[in-house]
Amino acid sequence: MSMRRSALFFLVVALAFTSVVKADDADDEDEDLGVQGVEIKTIFPDSENQAVPNIKAGEATKALVTFENNAESTFQVEFMTASLASAHNPGQIIQNLTGTLVNRTVNQGESVSMLYSFTPFKDIDPVEYGLAISVYFMSEENERMMLAGFNETVTVQDSSSVFDVQSLFMFVLIGGAIYFGMQHFNKKAAKVVKRSAVSASPAPADAPDTYIPKEHLRAVQRKSSPNRKKSPQ
Repeated sequence: MSMRRSALFFLVVALAFTSVVKADDADDEDEDLGVQGVEIKTIFPDSENQAVPNIKAGEATKALVTFENNAESTFQVEFMTASLASAHNPGQIIQNLTGTLVNRTVNQGESVSMLYSFTPFKDIDPVEYGLAISVYFMSEENERMMLAGFNETVTVQDSSSVFDVQSLFMFVLIGGAIYFGMQHFNKKAAKVVKRSAVSASPAPADAPDTYIPKEHLRAVQRKSSPNRKKSPQ
């Protein structure tokens, strides 16, 4: 009885192993047929570093995926999905990103660019991650296939602490313009105040009285003279 159980156990294991091997061989054949003549490239227009793209937490990131068809067939690109995984453990998925429907036909010899937008979690840790973008498409024979549009390391930055060079330059430029404008205004204001003070200052006590009419001077002298006789009553 025990021998029958042992034989049955080994038979099940052998069948399972054979099934796995056949499935792997079939997958390899389908993959070879799927990648033949098809090339997919991805760039990040808003990232200055294309080798290790920079993306911002909590903000939409644009990826431009180009599907180049050099095969002797027409393909229908159906949709794209993506995920962020640990840079040190690709099997540890941190975030499954939103998929995008495409439904775009790519004829033989054509190259089509498609925009894929995704948003990392706002509170995701600002470290490096593995970004995988998958492109699903179908052949003329209605055979569905998938190729990696991007599978590299990216750097996630905290959006609250991101202060790029362009923003810094604009800040310095505006601050400098305000500073020099205030300096110019203060100099002009100081000159106006100085001129007003000079024009409003009183004449000195010993200033010459040649500009006063002689009739007024005589009248003042007569009124102030102590020897002036009173007129008869």
